[in-house]
Amino acid sequence: MGKRRLSCVVVAAAMSLAPAAGAAGTFHASDPGLDALWEASVRTAGDMVAPGPIGTDWAGRPCQIDLPTIILDGVVRDRCPYIGDESVIDATFDVSSPRLDLQRSMLAWFAQHQHSDGSIPSSPLYGGSVVLFDYNAYWIQTLYRYALYSGDLGFVRQVWPNLERVIGWFQARPTNNGLLVNDVGNADYAFIHRQGTVVAYYNAQYVLALKQAATLAEWIGAPGNAWRLAAKNVSAAFVPAFWDADKGAFRDTTADPSSHPQDGNAFAVLSGIANAAQTTSALNYLTDHNQRDYGNTIVDSQVWDNDAWGYRANDRVYPFMSYYELIARFQSSLDDSAIYLIRREWGYMAAYGPGAMWETIGPHGGGPTDQHQSWDAGWSSGAAPALTEYVLGVQPTSPGFATFTVTPHPSGLGWANGTVDTPHGTLIVGWRLVDGKPVASVSAPEGTIWENAPPVRKRAKRTPTRRRAG
Repeated sequence: MGKRRLSCVVVAAAMSLAPAAGAAGTFHASDPGLDALWEASVRTAGDMVAPGPIGTDWAGRPCQIDLPTIILDGVVRDRCPYIGDESVIDATFDVSSPRLDLQRSMLAWFAQHQHSDGSIPSSPLYGGSVVLFDYNAYWIQTLYRYALYSGDLGFVRQVWPNLERVIGWFQARPTNNGLLVNDVGNADYAFIHRQGTVVAYYNAQYVLALKQAATLAEWIGAPGNAWRLAAKNVSAAFVPAFWDADKGAFRDTTADPSSHPQDGNAFAVLSGIANAAQTTSALNYLTDHNQRDYGNTIVDSQVWDNDAWGYRANDRVYPFMSYYELIARFQSSLDDSAIYLIRREWGYMAAYGPGAMWETIGPHGGGPTDQHQSWDAGWSSGAAPALTEYVLGVQPTSPGFATFTVTPHPSGLGWANGTVDTPHGTLIVGWRLVDGKPVASVSAPEGTIWENAPPVRKRAKRTPTRRRAG
């Protein structure tokens, strides 16, 4: 989470607000196009809420989940909950219309259906039997974010044994020179046929999950130092294995020198593995090699192409993974490229689609790549949380918004304002450029602390005038 101090004068006003149950967040900026993309993303996430229970997905495959309300992955396909998709959908709910009870019940469902080896089912599909390597870590990420936004540490304690077991699943994987080896096949968010089993994305995401799990441990008073040490050890092995000094980016696998993927490079940044120079170089490499007028592609080569999966991987766009590249750019202060990515990728879907965000964007800007095309998919709603948390600049820094920061990323905008619903009430934020710097105003509910608020300037006391008697 960014903690830069605003280099400007900030007006802070404290308000006493009653908790606003079900209050809706808002976002507005000097560019109305960004407002429209925020709203379309929020609408897309909202479309994923459906009545339960359900028994099959769109294709008639068994997808049994008996909750009264569920979060689907897409309106058309697969019409089955997936925890990786929920990682972005929940983020969109958090900044718009929080559905904390629903978010909690979905997280609990995945925990309750954890496999005996500790793995988390990717979805209820086929009785919850399918395990995607990366979706185990997305359950941890989604739990971390739920605790941060809700403050519901009781739920964290409830699923703590599940968290320990899923980390145990990761630690039971075979290793190679200190790095996890993929032993589940081409089972991840895109079923990518990677060349090699020691994968940058899986290892970087594992490091991030370990760090977030250790923070959750701190919040509930549980031991977590061993997880921080494990993250440190994997990080130390990561750079020598994956860094391509000639290209200035991270390779996909230790066996494939030709592919530099969006996922591995984005998560190398998000996990804190990449140093400052590597971060800038890797993200600039993606700009130079993966940028298209309809978004940023998932890889720079066609090594992943095959008859079963499809072709032109280097021209395919997955807005799900572009969200993680997007926040990596904001966190690295590459604000101009982040805003440009939102305008290109989410703007493309808004301009050429039905008003919702697509599951994928095909080569050369074609429609979603699956035969049964998905034009309304929740995992593509990430523009909304990115705009609220970075452009507006509002982020919680401790559970339930007990503390928060306001760190605008203007990038050519003249102003932005909005609201975020917190467990304490509505947080109201606005900023405007003055002499090139954002001047912010904040109305914070009682029970919250604006952590990076600049010190209030005190007025000099005037000496009272003394009057002589007589």
